[in-house]
Amino acid sequence: MLIKKISIIVCATAGMLVSSFASAQTYLGGSVGQNDTNNNCNYSTTCDSKATSFKVFGGYDINKNFAVESSYFSSGKTLVNAGLLGGMEIKKTGLSLAGLYKYEFNEALAGFAKLGVARVKTETSYQTSGLSPYSASYTENQALLGLGLTYKISTNLSLRGEYEKYNPKTFSSRGTAMSNLSVGMQYNF
Repeated sequence: MLIKKISIIVCATAGMLVSSFASAQTYLGGSVGQNDTNNNCNYSTTCDSKATSFKVFGGYDINKNFAVESSYFSSGKTLVNAGLLGGMEIKKTGLSLAGLYKYEFNEALAGFAKLGVARVKTETSYQTSGLSPYSASYTENQALLGLGLTYKISTNLSLRGEYEKYNPKTFSSRGTAMSNLSVGMQYNF
């Protein structure tokens, strides 16, 4: 009797796994947008915290409502000018891994919420009056939150728009909050 129950449980679990993998699919995409880095502009004469950003991403749909996604992103270059004191240029690049919860509004339009972590490298170049230019960089893990929409253009191709926030509460003393609004394309295999 025990062997029969174990066999039924094993067969049911295998059936659920096979059906979940059969409905799963992968996707790839890319997007461009505008990044806004919360630079420290207290002592600057001009501060340009916005830059053109880009991202390439790939994901795996576990089922209709859940997916796992990874990406490589670049925030572009932001500039802070302190007049006679000099200035600095800040560039951030990174990798992220996130879980997505998806909801289909209709056959063409779907929304998603994203929660994950990002490994962000910040490179800062300084130009100080009277001194040689120098640069510094550091890498840290940051929280990632996001919201987005996809609109199906064809069976495999979708238009994608999203808003992402990195390091939302500035968890470390070194990191700065960064937000990104982007539009791109996603191809489902």
